[in-house]
Amino acid sequence: MRTRARSSAPSNYFAIVLALMSLVLALVNAGLAAAQELPAQTPAPWAEVPIRYGAIAFTGDGSFSTAWKYRSKAAAQAKVAAECARFKRGFCQVVGFGARVCAALASSTFGKDKKVTYSGGGLAPDAAQQAALLRCREDGRASGRCELRTVVCADGR
Repeated sequence: MRTRARSSAPSNYFAIVLALMSLVLALVNAGLAAAQELPAQTPAPWAEVPIRYGAIAFTGDGSFSTAWKYRSKAAAQAKVAAECARFKRGFCQVVGFGARVCAALASSTFGKDKKVTYSGGGLAPDAAQQAALLRCREDGRASGRCELRTVVCADGR
């Protein structure tokens, strides 16, 4: 009958795992000590300015309400939607936007007292204005006669 020699593999395995755990703990402790020695960093300049939101709500006849410098997009949209509904001029289209975005409205009258209104957006007030006017002028009913109604930017520019 043969007898097997006992392997020392389990005890070697345990010793290796224990050594690795000790090494990991030493590295973690060294990293924590180094992190405590570093001075605190100042936040990036843009991190200090919270993102603001704006919104615009308008009806087909050009009635509108605007909001800017709101802390949430939902709050800005709720404000303009409520104001627009008080006009009782029909369906209110609500457009919300954030950061450095601007929105504009342009309207045109055609036929007997019929009016169409278009929105446009951009990263600057003049870009938003041009976008709204272009959309309005592209409507054949406007015959190129479009009037800028308003421009609003989320950050209050």
